[in-house]
Amino acid sequence: MADYKNQHWTSSHTTADGNAGDVISVSVNDRAATRQAIINRVRQGGMNFVERSDWAAHKNRSERMHDDWNYKRIAIHHAGRSFSCGPAALQLQDIQEMQMDKSIAPSDDIGYHYALDCFGNVFEGRDIRFKGENVHNYNTGVIGIVLLENLTEPGEGHDGVAKLQKFLGAVGFARPPKVDERQVQSLTAFVGILREFFHVDTLGGHREFPGQLGEGKICPGNFGLEIVRELRKSMGLGAP
Repeated sequence: MADYKNQHWTSSHTTADGNAGDVISVSVNDRAATRQAIINRVRQGGMNFVERSDWAAHKNRSERMHDDWNYKRIAIHHAGRSFSCGPAALQLQDIQEMQMDKSIAPSDDIGYHYALDCFGNVFEGRDIRFKGENVHNYNTGVIGIVLLENLTEPGEGHDGVAKLQKFLGAVGFARPPKVDERQVQSLTAFVGILREFFHVDTLGGHREFPGQLGEGKICPGNFGLEIVRELRKSMGLGAP
């Protein structure tokens, strides 16, 4: 476990009640306070933030999880080819169950730190004080954000799922996802907020990190990767 007495100080912004109002600039070396300050900052920015308890997250295996901090990289994911815009809380519950109940190398909690739905709402995933489980061999110092949508083109992946999706698209039963502008705007604002708290210098789509496996070679899809590249360019961040 980390030594909280020797951690780096972080500049954060908060208000007493977390609502819009005069912003108080504080310096804290308390990670719990920083987590709350991030939540407050999102709400002050006019976005809706949904904490774990409000989407009925399952209990994690905290005794097996590892502390992490001093984040320098952000990894962007999509929810996968079986997902589409829908009830975000139910999707997060499904993702958490799927990741924690895997027969091989089950996760100790949902792997992503945050999720954004198609309406731009920000959801808390894994507590930011714990190392994520979302990028193979690259989890230390990486904040994982998942966009709750399938952001692949039909046929992307060159496997059975891709062939089925391509066929359904050809006969008019499936269409390429239309990325909601509210989701993009929220992601842009949220990445900016995270940069107020951490010295982030790298932004990448999941598959841009070297050596990814399985669905990681597709994630966040061609549409998702286009969003990542535009955001990276506008913020002057580096690629993995």
